Amino acid sequence: MKKEANSLIDSHCHFDFPPFLDDPGHYLLEAQKVGVSMLIVPAIGRSNGEQIASLSETFAQIRYALGLHPYYIHSHCDNDLSWLETALAERDDKCVAVGECGLDFAIENPKNEQQLYLLEQQLALAEAHNLPVILHCRKAHNELIRILNRFKGVNGVLHAFSGSYEQGKALIDRGWFLGIGGTITYERARKTREAVKKLPLDAMLLETDSPDMPLFGYQGQANLPSRLPLVAQMLAQLKQQDVEKVKHQTTQNSRRLFRLDKK
Repeated sequence: MKKEANSLIDSHCHFDFPPFLDDPGHYLLEAQKVGVSMLIVPAIGRSNGEQIASLSETFAQIRYALGLHPYYIHSHCDNDLSWLETALAERDDKCVAVGECGLDFAIENPKNEQQLYLLEQQLALAEAHNLPVILHCRKAHNELIRILNRFKGVNGVLHAFSGSYEQGKALIDRGWFLGIGGTITYERARKTREAVKKLPLDAMLLETDSPDMPLFGYQGQANLPSRLPLVAQMLAQLKQQDVEKVKHQTTQNSRRLFRLDKK
């Protein structure tokens, strides 16, 4: 158990997207070779909820979350919330969170009011089922904070953190974690790098968002969970801390948030 507790966890990986489904065992083995022992795979909606649950049955390294992603607001149907409520009520112990959900006002015709409603309903479901939440947010930080203020009993992780120190602290002060990924590997991401330097390590999770968010030097390629150690190395460099300490702390953070030691 000790080795598993100290190995890396990719807290956000869309492992049901290409290229992974061509040979999932291969990509899991490549990740395992570099110390990545577990992936958290969030749903984007009803369309792939069953698929990621099936992946978790096939591969012991996979846990998953169920939710309605705001980027796909135009694909969600009126009864998808009912589906989600039923799926969460009937979930197995490999379902560790509600998500991916949130707000994305950067997309074309974002349907802001519908996005706000779906997020509120999903936070209510997380509260009812005592589950953490995997959040997505673009161009909607203030609206997100206003909603979270109404759900003080809910916590989770804002994945793909790319904000300022003030934005990060506002979430951490509310008991939330920050998902740290490929953004910090780019020198041009000065605001986020400076924020990460100052914000506490015990509020950070490592993630790749594979196959998206390629790391610097891998632009144009599918991102892979096996590149998670490179994120850990950059985080250690920014925080001027030993990389093994960073790996250990972020893994413990993931285990605590998703209650993995109880699964």
